[in-house]
Amino acid sequence: MSKTGIGASVRRREDPRFLTGNSAYTDDLKLPGQCHAVFVRSPHAHARIAAVDLSPAQKSPGVLAVWSAAELRQRVPNVIPSAVATPPFDLRGIDGKLATDASQYPFAEDKARYLGEAVAVVVAESLAGALDAAELVQVDYEELRPNVTIEQALDPSAALIWEDEDSNVSIDWRMGDSEKIAGIFDGAAHVVRRDLVNNRVTPAFMEPRAAIASHDPGDDRLTLRLGCQSVHGMQAGLCQVLDIPAEKLRVIVPDMGGGFGARGGVYMEYPVLLAAARELGRPVRWTASRSEGMLTDTQARDHVSKGELALDSDGNFLALRIRADWRHGAYLPSRSLWVTLHYMPPTIGGSYRLAEADIGIRGIFSNSTPQSAYRGVGRAEGNYLLESLIDAAARQMDLDPVELRRRNLVQSDDLPWRMAGGGVLTSGIFNGNLDQAAELLAIEEVADDLPSHWLRGQGVAMYVENDGSMTTEYAEVEAFDNGKVLIRVGTQDFGMGHQTMYAQIASDRLGLAFDDIEVVFGDTDVVKRGMGSYGSRSARMGGGAVVYGAEKMVERGRELAADMLEAAAEDIQYESGLFQVAGTDRQTGLFDVAAYAKAQGERLSAEMDFETAGDVFANGCHAAQIAIDPDTGSVKLLRHIMVCDVGRAINPMIVDGQLHGGAAQGIGQAMFENVVLDPDSGQTLSGSLLDYCLPRADDLPMFTTALVEIEEADNPLGVKGVGENATTGAPAAVMNAIQDALAKAGGAEVQMPATPERVWRALRSNA
Repeated sequence: MSKTGIGASVRRREDPRFLTGNSAYTDDLKLPGQCHAVFVRSPHAHARIAAVDLSPAQKSPGVLAVWSAAELRQRVPNVIPSAVATPPFDLRGIDGKLATDASQYPFAEDKARYLGEAVAVVVAESLAGALDAAELVQVDYEELRPNVTIEQALDPSAALIWEDEDSNVSIDWRMGDSEKIAGIFDGAAHVVRRDLVNNRVTPAFMEPRAAIASHDPGDDRLTLRLGCQSVHGMQAGLCQVLDIPAEKLRVIVPDMGGGFGARGGVYMEYPVLLAAARELGRPVRWTASRSEGMLTDTQARDHVSKGELALDSDGNFLALRIRADWRHGAYLPSRSLWVTLHYMPPTIGGSYRLAEADIGIRGIFSNSTPQSAYRGVGRAEGNYLLESLIDAAARQMDLDPVELRRRNLVQSDDLPWRMAGGGVLTSGIFNGNLDQAAELLAIEEVADDLPSHWLRGQGVAMYVENDGSMTTEYAEVEAFDNGKVLIRVGTQDFGMGHQTMYAQIASDRLGLAFDDIEVVFGDTDVVKRGMGSYGSRSARMGGGAVVYGAEKMVERGRELAADMLEAAAEDIQYESGLFQVAGTDRQTGLFDVAAYAKAQGERLSAEMDFETAGDVFANGCHAAQIAIDPDTGSVKLLRHIMVCDVGRAINPMIVDGQLHGGAAQGIGQAMFENVVLDPDSGQTLSGSLLDYCLPRADDLPMFTTALVEIEEADNPLGVKGVGENATTGAPAAVMNAIQDALAKAGGAEVQMPATPERVWRALRSNA
């Protein structure tokens, strides 16, 4: 291992500009002649739109354009597709019926289906002028009864959110042999049941969503600058909505503050801004307020699940039965239904010898913000349910939770192991992960000056998560005569350190100085294609493309060096930036070859599309220790330990950072975060950071991480994935620790988030 190559904890080259205030997020950009857009949003969760009067706003000073859906239809012809019926996302329920389409047009036309849905836009010379004019848009709403809760939506008398459907169920999806599994449950020595709420959360990006659209009349070409997770995916989606060819739209991503899956799709503001820029001939910018983001950023989780685990008399797992109702909001944006069904079911069963599962997931429309991908999507929900059931079984059978897990874990001899949900584990040392986490929990000491009457609890949770998603990624590697190598890669950095990580890979494989490698991404004019970043895929898929791209460039360099050195290409060897004729001292440098190529009118470069067969499965174990103040219900997280098999760690320091951030989000859901809607009106009760509680630094301990690097054979780097590991494993471990303390005190179970009030009530439920 070199000091800057694969496996080295190189400091991120991105950080100096962020730490010194020299970064450039979308809202930092200023374009000549820019104007400002403000969106008019529905104040009702469910309302028919009888009329929209734009004339008062149109007369306001400085206003350049005011559009409702009627005006927008002339400029934006298509809906934002849900991809429900688009192969390979052909999604059908148990009756064979295709899932409800529920695609969203950028503006509400016939009715508003969630609080904050856009109804109109105002574009003005100044932001203040646009805000003032937006208040003058007059919308005649006919309020309808909102369906906020699952019970309301499923009530036979409920108003239909999609009136051409026969219910508010989008899909009723099943897998597994229900009759066989029912027989297993009937014969089981023990059956454990738990009803769990997986609370709704919002991404709460550090950088609110923002975009600047511009138009070049010379070539009739649009440009959109924004934060997103795939410039090529955004380009393709917007071209479909606007009905224009890809060459007519350039997408650029500046510095970006967080993605988490929720920036993966096309939001309704973006095609509107592009249409306005094209019509006005001026750049049009928009930045969401934090309140807008709390209403309109796609949200996540929100499952109500019933789980059952069957065990024999020795505590061996026999079968699992799950029924989950998923309140996914009013629309199905950008593959959101496929994302949940792709990620949740395959990992059911996790790293346990649990071969049988009956899984049912029912999607339910509600008058709430649409949901989409979010860090750990599907895996976090399924893992929380299974690990909660295992702890409940341990309590019911009076067994140690660690020992019960140990009895049931997949062994090395079992690999490859097909999980009950269908995913296949090919590598891992699952007992080792559990043992290491338990040992760290037992031997570590934390200065604990809390009062002795506080309750203590410990919890562990195994996890498995499928990483990778789309199974191809692009990179181009090019050497220049100025002594630099440039990597163009199709993934997208939004805080993960790609400029450092990819430079380490290329430095290692090419034998060049780390500082001589430059990395670019996030511009459809600079990078030819790419799938972007989501599903913890960047190091594995993008890294594979960089490795093979570098090798391919060297092969081309060998041919050119052979011409320069008047030798056969097969006699040319390459090492550490030098091409040499085998057995001689005749050699030339990589950058000299690049200069030679330039003189011949070509580039020393190579493109590579790296492909794999499917997902890989990162895995590990979390352990948590908590203390509860019985007088107030306050929970103090004393320790959180993560033992994580991420495959090969390209940069362990960056991996640790990813795990810390992921754990903070998982713990946030377990203890603090909750989107709350008034069931009668649909109004949000958590519409600002005063009401929606994010974890702060002093809410969290210093995390302990241990990396287990079991290499995966399907890619040249042996990596799996890391970005979502901790978010998947953390909620179950923390909640198991809290339930452990409550059970010892004779308290009731508590649902996420385990707020002080809920914990306090649980402690007094049996009083």
